[in-house]
Amino acid sequence: MIPIIGFVGEKKSGKTSVLQKVINHLSEKGYKIGVIKHTAHGFRLDYPETDSFKLYEAGARKIAVSGHSQLGIYGEAEPELGAEQIRDLFLSEMDLILVEGYRNASIPKVLVALSQEIPEWAKGLGGLIAIISKDKPDFEIKHFLPEQVQELAKLVEEYIKRHRGKREVKIYLDGRELKIKSFIKDFFLNTLSGMIGSLKQTQGAKRVQITIYIPDGIVEKTTED
Repeated sequence: MIPIIGFVGEKKSGKTSVLQKVINHLSEKGYKIGVIKHTAHGFRLDYPETDSFKLYEAGARKIAVSGHSQLGIYGEAEPELGAEQIRDLFLSEMDLILVEGYRNASIPKVLVALSQEIPEWAKGLGGLIAIISKDKPDFEIKHFLPEQVQELAKLVEEYIKRHRGKREVKIYLDGRELKIKSFIKDFFLNTLSGMIGSLKQTQGAKRVQITIYIPDGIVEKTTED
């Protein structure tokens, strides 16, 4: 599965500047980096004078704009998607996903506090793997000073190497992840890998996407006494 790491901190803590340097370091190494930025407020990716915005205002729920090797997708997301859902549904060709925000998500996190004190909530933050700050934390955690962003980037690179090779399967039903047990995951992995591997032009593929459309919906099986 594609590794994912979150960068969290208070407002104006330096998250974006740290992310810029980490992305630059990893991009120069040849990694394809995807970024998810979470905002607590509404945002706009289009403008009223564009044709795409007019189509959205007319009632389209999602708009995809494509051209000149660029792609943009925006629209409604109800309920709000989590970082891992966005990764799986839209960023599956990346080597690593870096997230700005999503403090409460169940993902590994780096706390950024370049120009501020380390917040009190950091001690109980789940998934915390490192802190980059001017002050040394008063609890045991990997720590980097503001001028050590390159060292932090190397830590992230090591994380990629450790986790990018793990086999994984996920199932989404109408955009909602279906939780399945490990033995069922193994069944899907082994069965589908074997079937697809018998087809031509499949050698070397690392990510397999299968979409099944059932117009009338899945009928849940019931057991009789």
